[in-house]
Amino acid sequence: MAHPYRVTSSFTVRSYETDSYAHLNNGVYVNWFEHGRLDYLRALGFSYDGFAARSEWFVVARTEIDFRRALDEGDASVMTTWIEGFGRTSVRFRQRLELQSEGGGIVSAEAATVMAFRANDGATPVPDDFRSAVEAASDAA
Repeated sequence: MAHPYRVTSSFTVRSYETDSYAHLNNGVYVNWFEHGRLDYLRALGFSYDGFAARSEWFVVARTEIDFRRALDEGDASVMTTWIEGFGRTSVRFRQRLELQSEGGGIVSAEAATVMAFRANDGATPVPDDFRSAVEAASDAA
């Protein structure tokens, strides 16, 4: 995909999301990245529940996060989510979280996540309608 379709999500650090260093807790980043992937699916008309209703489960197989700059209470950020590529049964997501509070464009964290499709009997190919929707959105980008 030369021009991947991208979806943005906005977040602001809340006091109860911070750790003992007064920075956004590492576990919260995982939740925010999950939220960004769900926003991506919804933008294309899909959801985890919709896949499950078809007896297809879209599950996280691997996540890597590179932390670049801490976020503090009140910091506003924007996350960009896109699909980097497909395997036979998997999808490779990339995500970038940027701080907006200090003029924007400062990368706070980047994530690479592999999600796989599963059915009752194990791994299953990426659904054709999902692959087609991502490719059509990317072609229009």
